[in-house]
Amino acid sequence: MVEHETTAFRTSPARMAGLLLLLGVVAWVIAQTVFALVARRPPADLSGTAGSGVVFVVAFTALSFVFHRRNWPAVDVTDAGLGLADKGRGVVLPWQAIESAVIRHVGPLATLRVTLRPEAVPPAATLRPRVRAGRPEYRVHIGVLRPSTKALRAALARQLPAPTAT
Repeated sequence: MVEHETTAFRTSPARMAGLLLLLGVVAWVIAQTVFALVARRPPADLSGTAGSGVVFVVAFTALSFVFHRRNWPAVDVTDAGLGLADKGRGVVLPWQAIESAVIRHVGPLATLRVTLRPEAVPPAATLRPRVRAGRPEYRVHIGVLRPSTKALRAALARQLPAPTAT
């Protein structure tokens, strides 16, 4: 039997690149639509506009990778607790302090919400909790993590009891 089993969930560069490319395309289309509405005419040179769009999307994706790579989210599920990291900050929460860990949404917009028990005091760490309904809650965007959110859900289910309906 393994004494210290750890499952690490890290950001997938391929998934992040796909998400950033998609965001770049959406931003470019919105910007071009706003420019066309303000000018009250469509762009005169469609091939030039498409070419500049490709340059914008590639530059946006590359610069996002360079500037934000250290700030990608991560989750560590260990026997001792749950490690969360987001935006360059992290915290390790012991299982006894966690009331629930719920995955919201699907796909690249998935979010892990970890709520602490009422009597639990958030540890002094660089990742600060939000207060929701009077309880500390941590949120980490997990849609681009590998292994998948399904594997994270299974790892959390092994450590936490199923939530009770109230």
